[in-house]
Amino acid sequence: MCNECIYLVEYVDSNEKDEFGDEKKTEIRKERFAELKSIGQTEFYQAQTAGMKPELKFELADYSDYSGEKELIYEGIRYKVMRTYKTKINSIEITCYGGVRDAGT
Repeated sequence: MCNECIYLVEYVDSNEKDEFGDEKKTEIRKERFAELKSIGQTEFYQAQTAGMKPELKFELADYSDYSGEKELIYEGIRYKVMRTYKTKINSIEITCYGGVRDAGT
């Protein structure tokens, strides 16, 4: 049952420059309803070997609701998308991890 509210986050050029002359990005949030799922044990340990810790997994009932966004917000916390997986005929799973646990930090 898709009863959890998430926000898929995408960044687009705003055609404005900041004080350093870099292109400003505008954040666009798309509200979606998803089912919160558990991270499988195998998936968790495989990700650990790559230096990542998957924290949450969501399933969207319609894979067309996902457009390749690299971040999502759930309960006010921002997560990075680690992987997606098309499951049933029309659904997609999104596995994500917290930005503070990024392997690059």
